[in-house]
Order: sequence, then C-alpha cells, then structure tokens
Amino acid sequence: MMRRKVLQLLALAAAMPARAQGQYPDRPIRLVVPYPPGGGTDILGRLVAQRLSERLASPVLVENRGGAGGNIGAQMVAQSAPDGYTLLFTGNNLAINEVLYSNPGYDSRRDFVSVARVANTPILLVVNPTVPARTLAEFIAYARQNPGRLNHGTPGSGTAQHLAGALFDDLAGTRIVHVPYRGTAPSVTGLLTGEVQAMFASASAVEALIREGKIRALAVTSARRSPFWPDLPAISEAVPGYAAELWYGVSAPARTPAAATALIEAALREALADPAFARQIEARGFAPDFLSAAGLARATEEERERWTPVLRRAGITAD
Repeated sequence: MMRRKVLQLLALAAAMPARAQGQYPDRPIRLVVPYPPGGGTDILGRLVAQRLSERLASPVLVENRGGAGGNIGAQMVAQSAPDGYTLLFTGNNLAINEVLYSNPGYDSRRDFVSVARVANTPILLVVNPTVPARTLAEFIAYARQNPGRLNHGTPGSGTAQHLAGALFDDLAGTRIVHVPYRGTAPSVTGLLTGEVQAMFASASAVEALIREGKIRALAVTSARRSPFWPDLPAISEAVPGYAAELWYGVSAPARTPAAATALIEAALREALADPAFARQIEARGFAPDFLSAAGLARATEEERERWTPVLRRAGITAD
C-alpha cells in the first residue's frame, strides 16, 4: 500500500510542470481531513485536493486525522508550520467546537486563517425501514409518543449532525437518544443494522442507500427544500424555525503567508467556476458554494454566534 502511494506521488509530480526553485508551492501540500475516510468531508476533500493539485501544479495529498469531533486534526494543523504546506479541510465544527469542548486544543480565531468555502450539502433525516413512519409528520408523532426509545447515530459528539438532532429535539418536542460513533461510515453501519433507528446524515454518505431502498429519507434540514431532493420536505415545514446545514472550507495555520493563502483561494475560485468540476461534486451530493477568505471568516463567526445559545440552552457538551 505504501509503495503504491509513493509511486502515485512520483507519477503525479513527474507530470507537473517544473517550477522555479523557491516558488510556492515547490513541494507537496498536505490537506488534513479531521475525520476518518469514507465520510462526506473526506469524499469532498479528496475531490478538492485533486483539483488543487491540477491548479497549483503541485501534489496536494489528503491526510485523515480523525477523532474528538475534528479536534485532533484541527489541533495538528494549528500547530503546524505556517508555511502554506499544511491546510485544514473542515466546516461548521471549527466554528462551534470551542463551545462544545472545554479544551479543544486550539483557538479558532487565534490559530487559523480562513482561505475559502467551497461547498455545502443538505443533511437528511433518514430512518431504518423498521421505523413505522413514512413521512416527517408520522416520525415526529412517533418520536413524541415514544420518548427515549428512538436512537439517532452521528459521526461523533459535537458534529453538525449531532447539532441537527439536538435542534430537532429542542424545537419538535421530541427526545431521541444520541449515539455518537467514530466517523460517518460506522454510524451508517449502525443505521443499516438497526443499532440506531434514525440519522441526521450528510446526503453524500447515504444517497446510494436511499436509492437502493435500504434506508428511508424523510426530510432535509435546510431552511428550504433542497434542489437535490425536491420531493423531501424541509423540517421547517413541520417545525418552524428549524434549519441546520453542512458546509465545507479550507483554513490554514495563522501567520501563513498571505501570498500562499491568496493563491489557494484563487485556485479554489477557479475550480468551482469550472462546470465540469461543479458537476463532479454535485454528482456526489454537494452544491458548489464559494466564499472568499473574508466571506468564510464572517460565516464562521456567524455560525458560532448562532449555535452558542442553542448549545448552552440545551446543556450540550462533548467532553
């Protein structure tokens, strides 16, 4: 396996145009995905890494560092040399983990600089077929009638999927037991085996299973119906005020040279403007959603301000 990776890297490097010595980037860039392989963040991260490799004419290699709701990978990047050769591919969790964890191991305002947002994806409320609810209204009624008897699995405590479920309980008046797993793939397995009965799952992680009839989709968590899933109601149609979305972006260690982050931001802007790349990520359930470095910084702060009172009111922590 290692030999194959080395050969792939050498082949990619050989195909790249030569760069002047010292011109950034002149060696491989690490794109750290702070979750295990197989989940939505990993799937999109690998597509972004491939396109960045082409745009930057330098290998961009994905490195999975999962654990602690994304904190382990984020902490590693925060402590990396701010030279433009280590980047973090993440999303909502970077904005809210400091509320969820007493010591996440980093300060997102102090230790990171935003580079760009690249995409969003709806979170779907899905259930195991054994659940006797075929519509969102039926699911809410069943959950209310059976407090504490339904479980919902997530990729881990403090993830956007966990928060989507917590907000659902808060606004819908239900009590569904949260079961955290170590990553998306194990949580999907738990749903398939009936270990948990429901999930608030990234669309990319469960789309194939829905189409195969192995699980049932009931709703989307976005404020409005998703163009990807037009037949599914938004939870807000039955639960006013409900909205929870997943978005993804690139950050770098603080004090990374502005020239490096600007180059990556421009490469991402160009990639997302390419219809072929847009179709490629849309085929996996992601919507292109570019925001500049400044825009991502604002969105991150807004996300933190939005979720902080929700988490504190519900008494949710991930410690």
